[in-house]
Amino acid sequence: MTKDAASHPMQIIVKVFGGLRESFPGGGQQLLLPSASTLAALLCELQIAFPDGSAKLTAGLDAGYLNVLINGRNIHFLQGNQTPLHDGDTVAFLPPVGGG
Repeated sequence: MTKDAASHPMQIIVKVFGGLRESFPGGGQQLLLPSASTLAALLCELQIAFPDGSAKLTAGLDAGYLNVLINGRNIHFLQGNQTPLHDGDTVAFLPPVGGG
C-alpha cells in the first residue's frame, strides 16, 4: 500500500437493530475511519460519538449475546475485534430475537 493510499479515510456503514436502534439516530450511521482500521477501532469511535449506545453495545458484546456481522459474516468466523475493515464495509449489530 502506498503512503498516499494509507492516508485516505474509509467510510464504514454501521447498522443497529432491535432495542439498540433507540440509541443511534436513524438506526445507523456512516463513519469515517483511518485506513487499516479494525472492528476494535470502530468500537472506540462509536464510544466517542455515541456514548450511551456504545455502552449498550459493549454490554451486549461482553455478555456474549450480541452478534456482529461485517458484510453479512459473523465476526466469530473472522478475526473477532481484530477483523480489518475496508472502505464501504457494513457492520451490523444484532441483538438476539425471541419468537415462538
